[in-house]
Amino acid sequence: MKLDIAYSKLKIFYYTATEASFKKAAARLFVTEGAISQQIKDLEMRLGKRLFERSNRRVKLTQDGMNLFHLAAPMIEKFENIADEFEKMSGTLRGNVNIVSFGAMLVNVLPKYLLDFRKQYPECEIFLFSAGGKALESMILSGNVDFGVGSVDDLPDGIVGTEVWKYRRYFIAPLNHPFMRKKTFSFRDIAEVAIVAPNRTSQSGGRFFQMIERHNPHPKVTVEAGEWEVVMKYVEMGFGVSVLPEIMLPAGKNRSLFIRDLNEIDPTTGPSRYGVLVKKGKYLPPVARELIKLLCPTFDFAAFDKTNAWNSPI
Repeated sequence: MKLDIAYSKLKIFYYTATEASFKKAAARLFVTEGAISQQIKDLEMRLGKRLFERSNRRVKLTQDGMNLFHLAAPMIEKFENIADEFEKMSGTLRGNVNIVSFGAMLVNVLPKYLLDFRKQYPECEIFLFSAGGKALESMILSGNVDFGVGSVDDLPDGIVGTEVWKYRRYFIAPLNHPFMRKKTFSFRDIAEVAIVAPNRTSQSGGRFFQMIERHNPHPKVTVEAGEWEVVMKYVEMGFGVSVLPEIMLPAGKNRSLFIRDLNEIDPTTGPSRYGVLVKKGKYLPPVARELIKLLCPTFDFAAFDKTNAWNSPI
């Protein structure tokens, strides 16, 4: 006998999962918390599976719940955006797009693209979220944003990355640091002095620690920070030396920092690579698709759509 599940139950399940709360899901759907709880219980009974772990008013998906969410989320998201899909077919682009990226990208790179997009599609709204490293990846994997812009290196299995930008990487030190008087120095030398480090849980931070710990398993880290602006500030103040991507260096910083191209120190380090990051199988609304096309003309939508049949254009 074929199992019949009403769309309304799947929609309630979807919002409960994304909000991780019966109360917040009820507020989103303009119903009572009791109605949400009852619908979830009924869905679990129909499926014969426990979908949520419940504790202290918070709910967390079980493995069965995650499996159902991966199946249902693209369908729900597409249906919720069906008006925008219809408008797009009629030649009008409306709706909003949610993007997550890190501070320097949001300030130094994306504004030009977003201004061009805004001029072309004035009726669309753009919402920006700031996060870096694992937090950025977590927001993409949770489905709380349409896509991200960040490092395309060492991505988790659930995220597809397409490179758009490459930036050189630079060694930085405070002015009058002893390295300023050296014609050449190596990572072995860097590993022996005080260091201001990027967060080791980020891609860049993890790579930095690998290079340093090859020569010194116990480096002297005076500050470890999640934001590149913080790293740069504490290097300026004399807390130590560091390495950071070119995108982080605003004009004029060579007057307050000693800066050297990292390729001169170690040609094997390579550039920092950034691009568009999308959760595999995620439904992309029309506005997100058009903005991705602007940011990344080489993004392979055909290959991406194959990861989820619900994601192909209507």
